[in-house]
Amino acid sequence: MAMYKKTLQVALGLSIALLGTAAHATTTLTGTNVSYTFIETALGQFGTPAISGDSLVFSPTGFMATSSGTSSATDTVFVTVTANTGYQLSAFNLSETGGYSRSGDGSFIVAGIFGALDIEGPTNNNQNSLAVAIEALPGSFVSTSGSWAAQAAITLPATGWGGIDGNVGSVTLEISNQLFALAGSGSSSIYKDFVGISAFTTAVTPVPEAQTYAMMLVGLGLVGFMVRRTRARV
Repeated sequence: MAMYKKTLQVALGLSIALLGTAAHATTTLTGTNVSYTFIETALGQFGTPAISGDSLVFSPTGFMATSSGTSSATDTVFVTVTANTGYQLSAFNLSETGGYSRSGDGSFIVAGIFGALDIEGPTNNNQNSLAVAIEALPGSFVSTSGSWAAQAAITLPATGWGGIDGNVGSVTLEISNQLFALAGSGSSSIYKDFVGISAFTTAVTPVPEAQTYAMMLVGLGLVGFMVRRTRARV
């Protein structure tokens, strides 16, 4: 387990370096309350995504494992999610779907990691990182052919993330996927045709600026002056 977490932390840390490298052109898609930034040339089998509301949607076309023996397909993408002005990040959901077919005693495995790294907080040793497993939902492979679905969710801690102000404004997500087709005595094929990331936000209470504080103090001063003046007349 320790090695698993260590591997995730290294991978997430690497994603920040990649997204910050000028040699890699980044693309940003802006939603209702968040924006998604990624390196389009590094999306591999996930394909170019589109945005819908605050969800980033991939439509893979070649993410497939098929064999008369054992076959696998694997790929990983990194996406940085940034809250738009007035909002902060609170949670993420991942949904995936695909199809499969088999003959004989063929079987399938859907696996992977859905991870999040706070890139505003203490990044030494990637302290603020979370990871959950991506697994097919129960009942996904009960027939000789059909569809499957997988889900994963991350809820950010209430405190400790987001830097000095505690508002989580930017998080890098890792979506690492593996598909396995185990043919057994027959044949098997599995593919992925949808990957969706949904970001959830909460409104940020604005902190009054210095000018606002100054105006408040002036107002309180005037109120105090008027009170004293009224008392003096009485």
